[in-house]
Amino acid sequence: MGLTLPFPFYGFADYCNELKALGIDPGYVMYTDRHANNGQPTARLVPAEHLPAARAYIEAPSDAAFVDLVQAGVLVDTEWERHTTGWLVVSFTGWEVLHKAFSRLNAKLDHAVLDMAG
Repeated sequence: MGLTLPFPFYGFADYCNELKALGIDPGYVMYTDRHANNGQPTARLVPAEHLPAARAYIEAPSDAAFVDLVQAGVLVDTEWERHTTGWLVVSFTGWEVLHKAFSRLNAKLDHAVLDMAG
């Protein structure tokens, strides 16, 4: 079994800077909130060198652009993936901001439940 380092939820920007210092570019994520297979959110990692291809596919989906992303290992060669729409590109380093927003939302939920419970 290989060693898997824990994924940090705090200090994520520092984590990304450490990756870059090691020559690892965390890249981007293609995200959609409704995959054609099951209607659930899904995300695909996009290396920085494939970002233009990912953006081109999102702006004007085509078979050729889909095949390019499959060959790059970004998308999976299935009919479900081919028919998934609503993709967005998120910078990997932006995840810390998203995590903070979800943490605040979760805190509001906790307070609301406590208020309802009395």
